[in-house]
Amino acid sequence: MDIFSNTLIPKLENAMNRSIAIQNVTAQNVSNVDTPNYRAKQVVFQDELDRAIQAKKTESRHLSFSGDHADYRIVNSTVGAIQSNGNNVDIDAQMTTLAQNQIYYQALETAINHKFNQIKTVLGGN
Repeated sequence: MDIFSNTLIPKLENAMNRSIAIQNVTAQNVSNVDTPNYRAKQVVFQDELDRAIQAKKTESRHLSFSGDHADYRIVNSTVGAIQSNGNNVDIDAQMTTLAQNQIYYQALETAINHKFNQIKTVLGGN
């Protein structure tokens, strides 16, 4: 039995993994800012798609499309103007994404540390 399964910890872990995926894809985009014909990538989350589909359901008996799937997938971004070398990486947008994602990850890290400290206190630790 997993003692953390009924806590917020798995959700925080999942959010941290997603943040890492965003960081990796964005770092790849930044490193390829001058690569000819490179197309920026972005992370698309399955739950966002599921929410959009759920919002369009007109009947409660309609089947859900959730199931065994990856939490996210990486797709080519259609955002950004194509430069003369065929590259569509917007370095300002990528750097903004990196900064926002770093702050988000740090907030998640603080939250999960707080949860572990609560568990430690309950178990009689300092």
